[in-house]
Amino acid sequence: MAVNVHRRVGSIFWLVVGIYGASHAYQLSLGRFRHPGPGFIFFLTSLFLIILSALDLASTFFGEPKKEKEKEEQHIWKGVRWQKVLFVLSGVSIYIYFLELAGFWVSTFLLMLFLYKVVEATRWWIAILSSLITVLLSYVIFKVWLDVQFPAGILGL
Repeated sequence: MAVNVHRRVGSIFWLVVGIYGASHAYQLSLGRFRHPGPGFIFFLTSLFLIILSALDLASTFFGEPKKEKEKEEQHIWKGVRWQKVLFVLSGVSIYIYFLELAGFWVSTFLLMLFLYKVVEATRWWIAILSSLITVLLSYVIFKVWLDVQFPAGILGL
C-alpha cells in the first residue's frame, strides 16, 4: 500500500512539473511544425512528461502491487558499482574542465578512451577505434550537420 502512495505522489509531482513546463513553453510561442518557435521543443518535452506521469498515476489505481515488486524496490541500490559511477563522474568533470584548453578533438578522444578502457576495460585497439569513431561521428553530426561551434583548444583543431 505504501508503495502506491509514494508512486502516486511522485506521479502527481511530475504531472505538475509537466503542466508548468507546457504552460510556460506555450507562452514562449510554439510556432509551426516546419518553423518551430522557441517554446516548441520544451512544449513537446513537457507533453511527453505529462503523458508518462499520467499513465504512471493511472497504473497505481489498477491492481495491487506484488510482494516481490515491493521487495525489489526496497533494494534499489543493491548491485550498483559505485567505483564505476565515480570514474564516470570524475572523467566527465575533468573533460568539462579541459574542453576549452585542449579543444573538442583531444579532450573528447581522451574522455572516450578513458570510458572505454578504464570504466569498461575493453581491449586497447577496441578502445582506440571506438573513441576515434565516437569523436568523428560527433564532429560530423554537431559541427558539419548542425553547425555547432566547438572549442579549438591550444592545437587549433
